[in-house]
Amino acid sequence: MTSLRILTQGGSLAPNDLRQIAGWAQDYGLTTLEVSNRQEILLNPPSKTIREDLARRIQALGLLTDEADPLAQNIVSSLPATDVFADTPWLTAGVYLDVLAQFREVSPRLKINFIDPAQSLVSPFTGNVNFVASPEAGYWYVFLRPSGSVRRYAWPILLESESIGAFVRVVEKYYFQNEVDTGVRATAETFYRAVMADFQGNTRKVSQELILPDSTMPVYEGFHRGPSGNYWLGLFRKSFTFPLGFIEALCDLCRETRVGQLYLTPYKTLLIKEIRDADRPAWDRLLGRFGIRTNVPAWHLNWQLPNTDDHAIALKNQILNQLDDTDVRTDELSFAVKVPFSEAAAQVVIQQNGSPESFDIYQRASHSTTNAQYVLFAKSQSLGQLGESIRQLSLAYYERLSAPVSPSFADDDKPAEQPKRLVHQCPGCLSRYDAQYGEPHRGITPGTSFGELATDYTCDVCEAEKGLFVEKWLV
Repeated sequence: MTSLRILTQGGSLAPNDLRQIAGWAQDYGLTTLEVSNRQEILLNPPSKTIREDLARRIQALGLLTDEADPLAQNIVSSLPATDVFADTPWLTAGVYLDVLAQFREVSPRLKINFIDPAQSLVSPFTGNVNFVASPEAGYWYVFLRPSGSVRRYAWPILLESESIGAFVRVVEKYYFQNEVDTGVRATAETFYRAVMADFQGNTRKVSQELILPDSTMPVYEGFHRGPSGNYWLGLFRKSFTFPLGFIEALCDLCRETRVGQLYLTPYKTLLIKEIRDADRPAWDRLLGRFGIRTNVPAWHLNWQLPNTDDHAIALKNQILNQLDDTDVRTDELSFAVKVPFSEAAAQVVIQQNGSPESFDIYQRASHSTTNAQYVLFAKSQSLGQLGESIRQLSLAYYERLSAPVSPSFADDDKPAEQPKRLVHQCPGCLSRYDAQYGEPHRGITPGTSFGELATDYTCDVCEAEKGLFVEKWLV
């Protein structure tokens, strides 16, 4: 039985609604809930009948579930980060809510993200249509990423907030008009022209490209002072599940202390804002009563995992146990386990390689978590080797950060240009086939030219066809 997805308003939910949901779920014998990596509530009903009954009750609250609409996608937003982390001045909670209200009647089928580039709690490019706040008040950059692709396309427009709902409907119209990449989806340019010819909303030309700040791991757990002087509280669980009894008590305390909203983050955590000094002891008692820890070590928090995947959780915990026995720092690195490259928001990705006991490790080509390119670091690692491989990766990462910047050379002082060699690059994920090294893990020996590869050869990372690769010369 698949999880029941309960959609939220950009990662926000009223405590009274969540209290009601927790009570109903317990009536049906459930004991926990999970926060999804797209800011949904997940429940695991034991039968189809219970799933349908529970969904019917939840929908009476005005909340949408995937039982009523299996294709509906939750809209991800940086709303939980507002008044907690650095933000774009014009992007207030009210702006988010006004934009989200445009989707009240019809939920999108594509994954939509609304992101403040000043914060790092919510990654900007994990959706299919990604709106990133621009410096111009009320206008957003637009980035399209087709499903399953790691490549994103920046559109040459800024879109006005009031026009976003209409824009998404036009994008979906042409996106789903052809389920394969033909017709208007054949190229980014033809798709752009088709959408803009149909769309009637307000836009501006992009006057300056989006520049994202160097991203760092956000501190999203524990008690912290907010800009207003009140506390905010982030709650994390190693199992990524919260006991329903705790959820009921938490919602009751929200009502007693006048906390009007709860927030869900893509790190599968809860966030509570505006906790007053006088109420702090009551929150401490609540956490103690249910054994909910705070001040969790940072290296336990910098992980991105798929939803309801016990194997991924066990793998993460085994890696942490291995790292605990070594002298290594991973606080500034982030890791994704069994997450598709197209939706990964981490510097390091760990993927299964054919069998449950064999893994590949990929890292970003740069230290940014928003750079689109992953490169292979270690291939076909056993579970017992993962900790040491990550230790080596971490040491190399900090070595690169500590390396001095190379001085610039005058023309007469430039070093001689090294001989160039030809490689073939995948246009989708930008990984390369280099004949000098081959791909021994796939049976392709060093020295095998690209032309000698089988016609059904595909990219080792994203499985793009051989015919799509392009030549590239390396110095």
